[in-house]
Amino acid sequence: MIVRARAITFVSFVSFVSFLSFVSLSSCGGGSPTTPGGGETISGNERFGWDQPAADAGELATFRYALYLDDVRGEAADVACDAAPSGGRFPCTSRLPSMGAGTHTLQVAAFVIDGGVVRESARSAGVRVNKR
Repeated sequence: MIVRARAITFVSFVSFVSFLSFVSLSSCGGGSPTTPGGGETISGNERFGWDQPAADAGELATFRYALYLDDVRGEAADVACDAAPSGGRFPCTSRLPSMGAGTHTLQVAAFVIDGGVVRESARSAGVRVNKR
């Protein structure tokens, strides 16, 4: 299952990059049921996904990603991006952060470290999930 996020903007060293992604959930075992308050029901073993714009694979390699779980920042773990872009965007995924049962909001942001200073994009729109 992949949870996908929505639009944010990121400033890289050389350019402004639109960081656009989409909300979706899918898994090998089929889709997840929608929870009554919105969002998707997940087990916690899913991956978080987004489509990362970058000029090329070299620029993509300079980006790191933060996942926000209920407004608490953590660095995305086990990030994997496709080597070839699709429509100018590189599909990326990461492992979901550990979370307790219940409803949560996930957001993603791209960042670089520039001379020891963290330069981070705005966060994506929140993705609501309900961990069973």
